[in-house]
Amino acid sequence: MSDAYELVYHAGIPGRGEASTEAVFIRLFFEATGTPYVDTALTGGQSAVKPYLDGSFQGADENPLPFAPPVLKHGNVVISQTPNILLYLATHIASSVDLESGGTEGEPAAKKAKQSAMSVDDAATFHANAFAQTVLDMNNECHDTHHPIAVMKTYEEQKDAALEKAADFRSARMPKFFKHFEDNLKRSKSDFLLESGPTFADLCLFQVVDGLKFAYPKRMAKLEPEYPKLMKLYERVKEAPRIKAYLGSERRQKYSMGIFRHYPELDGDE
Repeated sequence: MSDAYELVYHAGIPGRGEASTEAVFIRLFFEATGTPYVDTALTGGQSAVKPYLDGSFQGADENPLPFAPPVLKHGNVVISQTPNILLYLATHIASSVDLESGGTEGEPAAKKAKQSAMSVDDAATFHANAFAQTVLDMNNECHDTHHPIAVMKTYEEQKDAALEKAADFRSARMPKFFKHFEDNLKRSKSDFLLESGPTFADLCLFQVVDGLKFAYPKRMAKLEPEYPKLMKLYERVKEAPRIKAYLGSERRQKYSMGIFRHYPELDGDE
């Protein structure tokens, strides 16, 4: 399928930086593989989202109505849900996830994996998907620290519950997730989650660690020395030429009031 990839996401939401949304996981995959894509949040405005919510989008007779953005449109295919989109892209895009150092923006590194999409006949595809979904579970738990009761209520309306939820997240959940990733990185000889090399799962893990460093800087400063493999992966992704160029571009907006929010009172003192 040679059609362009179109990522449909909200635009112009006050205070919600791109790096704080689930669409960023998909953008990272496009960027790391050097895949051209259309991002309606930057090109189409909020009007691009409405057809996918009311069922008037082109191809609605062939595809289910999405629950909410992000949405991927690729030819006649329209799909939603972040891990589902990532799995689709990984099995359709031949370009490998390039996280090697060296080279210049848009150019492959000297050592490259074979240029082929992941296969549904390869167990590694689903191992990567399992890692990505676990990372996204942590992503969702981070969101719930500042909205533990109701998504549609403000943080201030549920602050007491948020303080309790954040304390558990800091003391129990962050170490539990980090240990899981650290243990798997120790088992892998590639320094990526899968021994076969980098995948979309490593990009997802980078993004959540980066978001947590913004939302919980004090807690992360204490935890980081305990998980050297995880932090090595984080730095490796951050310094990969394509990702580094993306992080320094206008396409990567600052954290603000999305999934990752910095409320000093939620960062604790332990």
